Amino acid sequence: MQRFSLRSRAPLFGLLVLGACSSATDELQPITSTPEDYCQRSCEKAHSCNDTVDPPACRSSCQAALAESPKLRGDFLGYVATCVQASSCSSASTSKCESEARAQLPASTFGNGFCSAYLEASANCDAAEGAYPQSTCLEAAKTYDDSALKAGNDCLAQSCSELSACLDQALPEVTLAL
Repeated sequence: MQRFSLRSRAPLFGLLVLGACSSATDELQPITSTPEDYCQRSCEKAHSCNDTVDPPACRSSCQAALAESPKLRGDFLGYVATCVQASSCSSASTSKCESEARAQLPASTFGNGFCSAYLEASANCDAAEGAYPQSTCLEAAKTYDDSALKAGNDCLAQSCSELSACLDQALPEVTLAL
């Protein structure tokens, strides 16, 4: 039986590791960011935490990593950047900010539809081991924009033996960590 995964074996890209944050205003206001803005804000924080971080080099590396990967949602990037900026210089904060962003953001309409279709494909391919966890699919739907999710949706036409590898490529694990 084939198991499905939206996880890649290697991190998507490396940027920062800083502390968690949350506030009522983050939860109530839509926060959006472009990859350039995200990299600017994140690299400024990295430099303020560690003066050996070169902001231009950091921004260049960050932007290159974001350009190579499937497109992330602007509200996801904005939430994480705002959270990181407000956090302390802790080694675990970016992952905590990512988790908070996923907890706060709703999946898009397309993302919800993609997850429903994926669960159906998973049940058809892997009936003996049970359906793919909806929570993991929704995590991707709260992180990636609809163009990336459409690439994942295109994978659903693949055979059961090819589906997992296709999804791992279309929607690899997002790691915003140094």
